[in-house]
Amino acid sequence: MIYPLTQAKEAMAACIRQIPAQVSSIDSVIRIFRCELSIEPINILYWLHNQKINTKIYWSDRNEAFEIGGVGVADRLKGEGTLNYKRVFDYINSRLSADHPRLRYYGGMSFDPSCQDSEWKDFGMYQFIIPQFEIFNSKNQTTFAFNIATDTINSKNIENAVTQLNQFNFSTETTYRKAPRVIARSDFPDREQWNAQFAGIRQDIGNKNYEKVVLARRSIFDFNVPPRSSALMKHLKDRTPDCFHFCFQPSSDTAFLGASPERLYKRERQEIFSEAIAGTRPRATEDGLDKELESQLLNSAKDAHEHKYVVDTIRAEMKRFCRQVRADETFTLQKLKGSQHLRTFFEGKLNNDVSDHEILQALHPTPAVGGTPTETAVTAIRETEPFGRGWYAGPIGYIGHEQAEFAVAIRSGLIKRNQLSLYAGAGIVRGSTSDDEWNEIENKISNFINVFNT
Repeated sequence: MIYPLTQAKEAMAACIRQIPAQVSSIDSVIRIFRCELSIEPINILYWLHNQKINTKIYWSDRNEAFEIGGVGVADRLKGEGTLNYKRVFDYINSRLSADHPRLRYYGGMSFDPSCQDSEWKDFGMYQFIIPQFEIFNSKNQTTFAFNIATDTINSKNIENAVTQLNQFNFSTETTYRKAPRVIARSDFPDREQWNAQFAGIRQDIGNKNYEKVVLARRSIFDFNVPPRSSALMKHLKDRTPDCFHFCFQPSSDTAFLGASPERLYKRERQEIFSEAIAGTRPRATEDGLDKELESQLLNSAKDAHEHKYVVDTIRAEMKRFCRQVRADETFTLQKLKGSQHLRTFFEGKLNNDVSDHEILQALHPTPAVGGTPTETAVTAIRETEPFGRGWYAGPIGYIGHEQAEFAVAIRSGLIKRNQLSLYAGAGIVRGSTSDDEWNEIENKISNFINVFNT
């Protein structure tokens, strides 16, 4: 049965109130109990914007095949200090089961676990959440779900959940206020500092200390009022088709969101998909100029060289945990609104007993966001950049039963009260120039800037 939106709350409340009576029949291995209802289609970002709950999650994949908006917390895994990938995935996998194939943990991890600024305190070194309530679209079907940890099922928590449910707004419309006004901007590093940092990295590349380093910039925008993450996400998504879109809001005045063109990996049982994206040019509205920029990118020795570092690294890592690996023979173009990139696809068949923690630890960070050799490049980033990256350029996505998908959290921003920090980076190799890489970063954050400049 497909419930009308006007009946969704009543139908879900009835399901929730039946849960305690079902506890005794729940298999002991089921750690999270889940109720699902099919409902009429609803714009998930509208729904998310209309809810008055502090914790919110949004995710949509690049092909719009899967989209989810979640509020509240049914289960949370958050960590500080040393990042133990195996411990994270072991915990998550112990809470998932085949009984609820659409149950997923959503979250992310820091780019560099040894370097974390206080701005990222609400996120932790890593954090994964199962929302208490969620709406998701998949295969042209809209589902409303409620999740609760089985060891927290009692009459008080059930009634609290129903009370929260009754406050939900299922309107098919929403109202966005006027975009906040920018009152100040500052860049870290600024242009003079960037030139000095670039010169130092470029000299070390010449001395063969490393072959590529991706330096990032943090641009801080102060607003007259705090930005709302759900509104910013909606407007950003409208401007950035063909990207992964994500918003992770752990508290009312803090959120991390972005529109990433880059998949780190996707796993479906024993199949794995990844890609190399490196080499960038802007887009132009005039066809002739856009074709010229495309030709420059396709024929650039510098960009091909930079792209090859990423391709070689991903291929080598996938061969370690796959019995079969297939890759494109040559790169193709990924054309986005505002930018275009060189891209090479990979797919493979995993060896038996390969886990997601091994895959993630092997693939992150790729040379597209770190550099090569990886360890040396990340050390250079840590010693050079005047900020900790936090979740920027880290893995962000979801983990489900026998499936997982992570994007690389680039083209992203951190909301902290009245401030929005935008992060973007550029790969420095032989042939790079300081002006070109600075301008590339400016182009990468332009979609965000255009959202609040209109």
